[in-house]
Amino acid sequence: MRLPSISGLLLIAVFGTGVAKPASSLTNMNGNVESILVQRLSDGKVVYSSGPERALTPASVTKVITSAALLHYFGPAHTFKTRFYYSGMRSGEMIQGNLYVKGDGDPLVISEKLWQLAADLRHLGVKSFSGDLIIDNDLFDNEKRDSSRQDGITSSDRAYDAPVSAFGLNFNTLPIAVSPGNDPGMKGRVEFDPFPIPNLPLVNNTNTTSGSKSSIQAVRQSRGNQSSLVVSGTIGTQAPMVKVYRSMGDAVEEGGEQLRSFLTASGIMIHGKVKEGSTPVSARLLYTLESYDLGFIVRGLNHYSNNFIADMLVKRLGAAFPERGAPNSDGSGTLRNGVQAIERFLRDEVGIKDKFEIINGSGLDNRNRFSAEQIVKVLVYMQRNMQLYPEFLASFPSSGLTGTLEKRFKNLGGGDIQGLVRAKTGTLSQPVSVSSLAGYMGHPKHGMLAFAILNNGQSPSNQPTVAEFRKRQDQALYEILEKY
Repeated sequence: MRLPSISGLLLIAVFGTGVAKPASSLTNMNGNVESILVQRLSDGKVVYSSGPERALTPASVTKVITSAALLHYFGPAHTFKTRFYYSGMRSGEMIQGNLYVKGDGDPLVISEKLWQLAADLRHLGVKSFSGDLIIDNDLFDNEKRDSSRQDGITSSDRAYDAPVSAFGLNFNTLPIAVSPGNDPGMKGRVEFDPFPIPNLPLVNNTNTTSGSKSSIQAVRQSRGNQSSLVVSGTIGTQAPMVKVYRSMGDAVEEGGEQLRSFLTASGIMIHGKVKEGSTPVSARLLYTLESYDLGFIVRGLNHYSNNFIADMLVKRLGAAFPERGAPNSDGSGTLRNGVQAIERFLRDEVGIKDKFEIINGSGLDNRNRFSAEQIVKVLVYMQRNMQLYPEFLASFPSSGLTGTLEKRFKNLGGGDIQGLVRAKTGTLSQPVSVSSLAGYMGHPKHGMLAFAILNNGQSPSNQPTVAEFRKRQDQALYEILEKY
């Protein structure tokens, strides 16, 4: 259904000319290409549309689709189970053998979980392993970063670009705490958080200054086979502690050493080295670390647009639901298998028949292509499924209040729209500006609305900025709330 031209005039200043114009009108607004659909959930009535069938790059709005597929396949209550095995004989508090950690694709093995793990092993009466710490990543393939992140495949230290592995902890990042020294001119205090990590040098090039400001950087340096993190910059004597997060260069060695640090702090010693390997059939199960439920995990995925969680869960989806005929055991956790499972969900469950492109589930790949109409179909499908919808809705940030929407919508109507929009954001800056927003909005007249707004720049020399796109999106939803 199309809007009457008079109603369409209300959004001309925000999104361009009316929906009855030919497709060429979608390239207005100084280089903006758009695909927009706002639809009433009660009866499917279209409240506003502009090029709704036009397939564009959605950026991280792709996570709307990924999280819907994850909830559909696994269910909101599903948990992942990281299992700890040992080889050899146990004699009292000592195990004469290795400790094996078999990864299950849990993306939220964080410090809180590691503290509990270490405490539980201590409660089990284990104090020592004579052998090695073996990390078993067999569930996933060996691709640590997909093709959209090739620029950082060997050296990236950006926290959002961390490698993906079946056993990953703290998002496969290294947290560094920096606090000021006692007096200006002294080095700052630089430490891994919460414990020192053996075999990974941390170089302190910081300087304490007077005042309350800080400017801290951390970069990875590699010489031969030796890698170190160099922390530099200034921190004032009155400045609060700064925490910097950098991706692991080697998720096995650095992650294993981080795990060892938690065990050591709890009085459990592993005398051998950290290695990667397979868990032998003869190994005995010692402990199972159960994840948070998937509903909680998906909330973290969408609230903070976490690429590591997305890539981990897409691989885990591929391991659990591979294409027919493919193995569903070790090594089948591939991004390709996971993406194919998402495609089946869109075709068979949601009922999308027209063309789309999904290369990865995080949205970091600019080759992903979806239309506003297709994304709204996913939103409508999930809203009609009571088993999935509450967790799905709760996973989206709230306008002006939480997550990636915390700082948006604040200056519109004196805060009237705060909390009325629950939506996922999407942003890319290369090769062109991309800004997207999709989710749900409560409306006093129409009830609940589902919407998708995709804005893409046309060329680097002729396009609005991401900030301009976001401003238009916020204003447009406010106009719909107030005037439609």
